[in-house]
Amino acid sequence: MADSPEASQSLVKKEPEVPAHDPIVSRSTSGILLLCALLLTGSLVWALWDETFGQRPWKGIQQEFVSRYTRYLKSIRPQAGKTEAEVKESTEYQTLDAEARAAQEQVKPDTGEIDQKVVQIQKQLDAVTDPFQNQRGRLTVINYNVETATGSAKEKYRRQAQEKRQEIVEVELPAPDGSGNTVTERMNYEQLEKFYNDLRDEKAKLLGRKAELLKEPTELAKKRDDYLRHHMIGLGPSQIDGLLRKMDNFDYSILGHQISANESDIVDRCEVCHIGIREPLDIRPADLAPDGPGKKPDSLARAFVSHPNRELLQIHNPDRFGCSGCHWGNGRATTSDVKGHGRHKYWLWPLFERENIQAGCQQCHGKDRVTQGAEALNLGRDLFYERGCVGCHRYEGFDRETDTLSATRLNSTQIQDQIIGNEKQIRQDTEAANQAADDAEAQRLLAHAESLRVSNSLLAARIDQLNLQSKYLMQDQKKIGPNLKDVRLKLRKEWIPIWLKDPQAFRPGTKMPTFWRFGVDQDGDEQVKAISAYLWQESFSGNASDQTRGDNAHGKELFETRGCLGCHSIGDSESSIGGAFAANLQRVGEKANYEYIVRWIHNPRERWAPYCPKEKRDLTAEDYSKNNKPYAFNTELSSRCPNDGAELQVQNMTVMPNFRLTDRDARDIASYLFSLSSPPAYPDASFMDDPNLKEKGHGLIKQYGCASCHEIKGFEEEQRIGKELTVEGATPIERLDFALLTHDAEKGHDPLKLHGEHSEKPWYNHKGFFEHKLAEPSIYDQGKEKDPKDRLRMPKPYLTPEWRNALTTFLLGSVGAEGSNVPASLFYNPQDQRRQDVQNGWWVIKKYNCMGCHQIQVGQRSVLMDVPVYQTPEGKDLLPPRLTSEGARVDPNWLLRFLNDPSLGDQKGSAAQPATNQTSTSGGTAGGNENAQINGGNAGNRAATQNSGQLKAQPGLDRNGVRPYLKARMPTFNFSPNEQQTLVRFFMALSGQQEPYIKEPLQPLTEQEKLVARQMFTSGTPCLKCHITGEPTHDEKAIAPNFLLAGERLKPDWTFRWLLDPAQISPGTAMPSGLFRKEGDRWVINLPNPPASANEYSQDHADLLVRYMLLLTPEEQRRLLATSPVQPAASTSSQTQGRLPKGSLRKKSSDNLAKKIRKNNRAPTVARTVWRANTRASGM
Repeated sequence: MADSPEASQSLVKKEPEVPAHDPIVSRSTSGILLLCALLLTGSLVWALWDETFGQRPWKGIQQEFVSRYTRYLKSIRPQAGKTEAEVKESTEYQTLDAEARAAQEQVKPDTGEIDQKVVQIQKQLDAVTDPFQNQRGRLTVINYNVETATGSAKEKYRRQAQEKRQEIVEVELPAPDGSGNTVTERMNYEQLEKFYNDLRDEKAKLLGRKAELLKEPTELAKKRDDYLRHHMIGLGPSQIDGLLRKMDNFDYSILGHQISANESDIVDRCEVCHIGIREPLDIRPADLAPDGPGKKPDSLARAFVSHPNRELLQIHNPDRFGCSGCHWGNGRATTSDVKGHGRHKYWLWPLFERENIQAGCQQCHGKDRVTQGAEALNLGRDLFYERGCVGCHRYEGFDRETDTLSATRLNSTQIQDQIIGNEKQIRQDTEAANQAADDAEAQRLLAHAESLRVSNSLLAARIDQLNLQSKYLMQDQKKIGPNLKDVRLKLRKEWIPIWLKDPQAFRPGTKMPTFWRFGVDQDGDEQVKAISAYLWQESFSGNASDQTRGDNAHGKELFETRGCLGCHSIGDSESSIGGAFAANLQRVGEKANYEYIVRWIHNPRERWAPYCPKEKRDLTAEDYSKNNKPYAFNTELSSRCPNDGAELQVQNMTVMPNFRLTDRDARDIASYLFSLSSPPAYPDASFMDDPNLKEKGHGLIKQYGCASCHEIKGFEEEQRIGKELTVEGATPIERLDFALLTHDAEKGHDPLKLHGEHSEKPWYNHKGFFEHKLAEPSIYDQGKEKDPKDRLRMPKPYLTPEWRNALTTFLLGSVGAEGSNVPASLFYNPQDQRRQDVQNGWWVIKKYNCMGCHQIQVGQRSVLMDVPVYQTPEGKDLLPPRLTSEGARVDPNWLLRFLNDPSLGDQKGSAAQPATNQTSTSGGTAGGNENAQINGGNAGNRAATQNSGQLKAQPGLDRNGVRPYLKARMPTFNFSPNEQQTLVRFFMALSGQQEPYIKEPLQPLTEQEKLVARQMFTSGTPCLKCHITGEPTHDEKAIAPNFLLAGERLKPDWTFRWLLDPAQISPGTAMPSGLFRKEGDRWVINLPNPPASANEYSQDHADLLVRYMLLLTPEEQRRLLATSPVQPAASTSSQTQGRLPKGSLRKKSSDNLAKKIRKNNRAPTVARTVWRANTRASGM
């Protein structure tokens, strides 16, 4: 079939008459292309800008620093030149410079000649070195071939070596006449080697001789340069020029300022922006102000300052620790200060605020009690203990005695179980031996039984040691608050509910926190009544012995001078004087029983009844009588339970020491305190006798954790109610319950306005949580619907803003190894015993507030230093001694005995002292029975009756053992042997002394040396003016210890340094300086008219006086006093402080001091008679 035209046409594709629509060619895309090009160009510009500036903002900061620092350096350079010129114009520098120049000129001819010879020798060496080394090299190759060749080849090489040695070498040497011509010398190898070595030896001899000649000029020049360096204030012109050159070549990079500590994997870039931290100049913000030095600083100027404490950088080298290790923050981040400072919600270690900057010290020094240079952190640790936080919250290290006691008791129980098991095994072995099949088996079993018996004897000895340790640890245990078992004996019944309701209202600033729930709970008043009822009904019944009223005026004098103000304060809160370690006693008369307070002041450690931890109850007289024992308990011989032999708590667990006061003095102080206020009319408190309230009170006391700070009957073994805070700073923020304030904390809304009315800074962090919890513990309960038993229990402590910051700092740094941002290998964990002894000692020092009376750290002020009575020049001489060098000063064996009995009443390690007030008046009338003091340390001692009618005998004597002239009394702390040893080792370690101390024998004095020393004592030296001599009239005005104490008390080396310059050891001391002058290699007495015997004595005068004082006997002291009239008392520190002029001594009157001491020496006639009798009897 033929194809139709239509079919053929359908097979042909027809072109469209109009082209199809093309989006490319149908319209212009130039706009889109232009936009894309602009976007790409903009992205490129942005990328380049971000790479250059956005990601490197520190470059601009560095440029700004270089500009400002260069301007500052140029501004101070002229003054630096003046400073250097002033030092160089001083007489001392001119003298040193003249000496250095003269020494240099003296040796200049010889050194010049040596230099010429050395130059000539060096020219010859230069000429001979190449030929010699070439020949030696060829010989070395031939010798190697000899060593490696075999057979006939070996001999061949040997012949070659011999030929090489004999080969003649021509050497062109410089002519000896120095004309510059050369002389040809022909030498074989041996001659060449000898010539070379001779030249080298000659050169070495010449250089050695030159060094010997220049030794003295070099030393003098160094001495001159050291003088300039040490007396220059700031940097010199040359040093500043060096800093300017450093700025000209400044390294604008990260790596140039990055810290990389590979050993601890620390990378830190803080100094990329904080560039001035380690600059040698002390840069202040105003120095680098944008408008010039001295103008108003901006934020960058504050970032450019140098480190405020360069000493810390010396022991915390940033190259090892970095910056963020201590300060926290993100040390690697450099793109913004927000990231670099760690202000990011996902960064775990944000930069510490300025007021909490020392929190970083705690993470590494967590085991320290005192960290040098961290005052805020140390204050936080003090407050954690003193304000009672440790009562409810455990913190590792703060429960040393309790933890050790628990471990000791557990160990003792385990050993007892082991003994019982051994005894059972012994019986089994013995029975098995009786039934053994042969003798060998029987012998084996009996031997095993015998071995177990011996083991039991050793275990029993171990138990004895553990029991002794338990005794000491119980003696060391102290409570934060007073013993509430004595409530009936001590307090007014009606006052107790008022105190519990609001302690701050009665005594502002008291340690007792305010239990805020008593004011907000509907049954708050009922809770107060219930707790009051329990405390009243569960306390000891009875009465302290009746006491007559004392002398208020004398009590005031004693309270202000005996040392009470070292811990306690007196007066209203705004005008109070004294310390804050213990309670303010202004209103004690409104709350307490007079008889009890007299008893407490007389001996605060005296306990009403002993407590047996094994029976968990207080013992009574019946417990002793049924075991045929007297009702007496103390820390010495009567510390065990009469029923089961367990160690008892025989003293009040208070840190208040015993001042060894007489009965009369105790009554006088109590009368003075009770005269300051009168008890008002309190509301009726008969409800406190309701037994139903007592049962409710038991539950409330348990709920609120009152027994954490107080000793309460029925709660002796009660545990803490708060969480442990050892690593509280590492708690994840999500686990800190901000309750309904989470949103406010994130937004910066502060209901307490802790940082000002206008502060809107977010506080959703650890710092914010801790601050608000401390400022208002109830804040996280606001708006919450809870059962009363589920509400927050933490009471509100009294904290000043400074104290709150200190506690916050302490808690922020409490992160442990897991929460720290540095590896544990960098933690301060000293292995040397000395540093451990220092920290162990600080726990005891802080526990008993030794720094209230004594200066232990250089620059630290004791509380007594600021008491008005010690502000006068005379009063400053009567302050307790400084203990900054106590370990270097005293014999540790003597110190151990002194800590046990500061009155030195045992006559061991002490010369006879004025035993002032050994007797005192006691009883119902002013002239009643006398109650003699006793020796020993029986704190808490009680006789058979609770109310014997008079106070018990005191341990020790009513005096200071070393310085009886001081009104401030070194009390008896009744330290356990543990604490005594800890304190002795502390003072030894603090002074860098070796342990154990071995006393070196002193060279005995000849009769001639005694005569010389005696004449030096009596020929113008002021020794006998100040020191106790044994003469009553003189000693009333003495202000220094008796020399008879020195022999066993003082160390010879320290005494020698003390005689030479006492002001260097104890600034402000009344002991004058300049008593000796240097004469050659010895010290001689510095008197205008020294005795002839002293002039003839060729040995060291200071050493002679040291030996004379330390070997002094009562007989020699009598001979000394017989050869010289007794001098009046010494001058005050204001008169004697400073260095004496050469060839003279200070001789100023001390009549004002003598009058004041005579006025203050108020002692009964009987006591003074005993004092004189004892003094004469001791041969003083």
